[in-house]
Amino acid sequence: MTEQPSQCAKCGACTVVCPVFQATGRESHSARGRLHLLEHLDPARASTAFAEILSQCLLCGACRSACSRGLDPPARFIDARKQLEKIAGHHVLLRAITQKALGNPTLLATITTLGLPLLELLPADSGLRLRLGLPREGISADPALVEMSENESAAPVLAFFPGCYATHLHTKIITATKQIAAAFTGDVPLIPKQISCCGLAAENGGDTATAQRLAKQNIMAFSENTLPILTSCASCYSQLRRYPQLFEDDPEWRDKAERFAVRLVEFSTFVAQAMKAEPTFRFADSAAMRTVVYHDPCHLRFHSQTTSPPRDILRAIPGLRLAELPDGPQCCGQGGLFHLAQPEIAGKIRNRLLNQLEQTAPDLITTTCSGCLIHIRQGLDREPTQPEVRHLAILLAELL
Repeated sequence: MTEQPSQCAKCGACTVVCPVFQATGRESHSARGRLHLLEHLDPARASTAFAEILSQCLLCGACRSACSRGLDPPARFIDARKQLEKIAGHHVLLRAITQKALGNPTLLATITTLGLPLLELLPADSGLRLRLGLPREGISADPALVEMSENESAAPVLAFFPGCYATHLHTKIITATKQIAAAFTGDVPLIPKQISCCGLAAENGGDTATAQRLAKQNIMAFSENTLPILTSCASCYSQLRRYPQLFEDDPEWRDKAERFAVRLVEFSTFVAQAMKAEPTFRFADSAAMRTVVYHDPCHLRFHSQTTSPPRDILRAIPGLRLAELPDGPQCCGQGGLFHLAQPEIAGKIRNRLLNQLEQTAPDLITTTCSGCLIHIRQGLDREPTQPEVRHLAILLAELL
């Protein structure tokens, strides 16, 4: 059951950690401020200004992690967004199209099937390529990451949920994850044919019906086996783990969602545990000494407190020097579709991260969140002097 906003102690702990409040300094942009407004205003009768305030939250979970009373403000804000009748934020049409595509796997597959040949022709410095977060070197598999043939007679030991970005725009992430999984298990993981978007964008936008429909499709897609489900996107992993909460009022589907959620395995956790289980395993030395920064996706840092495994992996690779940001992990400002709804605030949040990165001067930035990859790449503008931004699976596959 969701907590009542009146339980807020108004202590202000949330203001210290909230990326939006840090970017704007406005009380209404803190969890404390929004909870106060929800005590007095009905979202179903929200003014345009109130709808905008409810839209100006990343739902990153930082406030929840800092709350001394154990409140869950993001859950309250999602509930409030369900009741909104006004559309807030910028790029309304683009957000609507994006959310519609993410909610329709067939439509999304059709769009990308028709569009990928054209996207391959885009120059490396194309603004559209940058906007979509496409790899500079192209969408197709890199020669170093040759697609693996799958032995249908073999019994896989893992299933795999790759997410929309890897499936439709950056397939090299799938190839790399398959290689990593096969290196430790001996088999290529199984990807069911009927998987859909995880539903994060839909739920964050208050469209619970679409989020539940997508969740049911994914649960059923993986129901033909009981294999652990490897996930290579941090945001997808976080949303998939939330499926039991999506069906808290539906006992039948909640039970199915719980059985599904316990099977999930986050990518960096899988690799770190596999390395520990095989002490003789070694990734190859990096070709040259490189300084690397691991960017913590908020959905791992706050939702599941997964911060050590990726660092353990990187520290174990000769030739890589792991560096930390001066002020610790920072949000990138992407937040699902937040960067489309609130581009100015998202830009300020990202600039804070970029300033920290500039002080650290890494050669390479790695992460496992598709949204973070896109947004950080856009911020760095892909200048030759800027550090590379790579998915952790791709980095590791090239060092096998």
